Formats: sequence, C-alpha cells, structure tokens
Amino acid sequence: MPFSAKAVANEFLKLAKEEHQTLSPMQVLKLVYLAHGWYLAIAGRPLLDERIQAWRFGPVVPSVYHEFKKYGNGPIEDPARTTKLIRKNGGFRLSLAPYELEGEDSALAKQVIRVVWDKYKNLSAIKLSNLTHLPGSPWSVTPNKEIKGTPIQDSVIQDYFSTLVASA
Repeated sequence: MPFSAKAVANEFLKLAKEEHQTLSPMQVLKLVYLAHGWYLAIAGRPLLDERIQAWRFGPVVPSVYHEFKKYGNGPIEDPARTTKLIRKNGGFRLSLAPYELEGEDSALAKQVIRVVWDKYKNLSAIKLSNLTHLPGSPWSVTPNKEIKGTPIQDSVIQDYFSTLVASA
C-alpha cells in the first residue's frame, strides 16, 4: 500500500531533527522523490500514493510542494499535519497530528528512507536538484516538461533507480 507523500516528508524531517539538521522545501521534495525511486527499485511497487510530476525545473510531488512552499528557501519548521479524530474522556475531538507512516509496509518504507537519508543527507538543495536533472534521469527523458503536471511514469523511475541501486 503506498504512503502519503507528506508522511514520507515527515520521516525525513524527523531524521534531520535527530541529527540537528534542517531541511529546506527543495531538499525535502528531492529526498521524497529519491525515496520513491529507491523504493520502486527495491520493493517493485510505489512508495507514494501520488504521481511524481515533471515541472519545468525538475520532478515534483505536488502535495509536498504545496505543504512546504510557505518556507521559501528557508528551513522547514513544522511537519505536515492532518486532522485526526481522537477519543478523549468518553467522547471525541478533532486534533492536528503529524502525518505518519502507518501500515504493513511501513518498516520497509522506513528502512529505504533511512538508506536514502544516509546517502544524500549532506547534499544541498541545488546538488539534490542537479541529481534529478542528470542526462537520462526520469525527469530529463519525460516529454512535455514545459506543461506543469506532466506525470513521470513509475516504470521509467523504477528502471532508472534499479541501475542506481544495483551499483550502490
């Protein structure tokens, strides 16, 4: 079962916080994309519950972009949150809670996210972006990038990342 892209983003924010680092929105966007690619190559199925899109300046996960764009180039200060129904004192109330990886494949997802974090955590936003623009990368071979919202096919991402995983 694929996961919320915001939950995957929050996993990276947790890992960064544990290591006293901060992440910008572009870093989180690129890390989520890289995790999706690695997961496709390792597990053979999508990590994310939404499609990666080819935008003019690179691959984008729309929900993550819109969640964190308010931070501009600065550090993300808070995780992505969702409204949850909480049982309390015999009743229910709505509460804001961070998106979390939940479900039967969450352990594998967290392992892959950790591998991606360890591999790419020291790269700047620009260096991460440059990685996603390399010749032959899924974004670079996707036609119609100038049309915002053009999907990058998971099969293309999986093929590309399979070669990266094999050489890691």
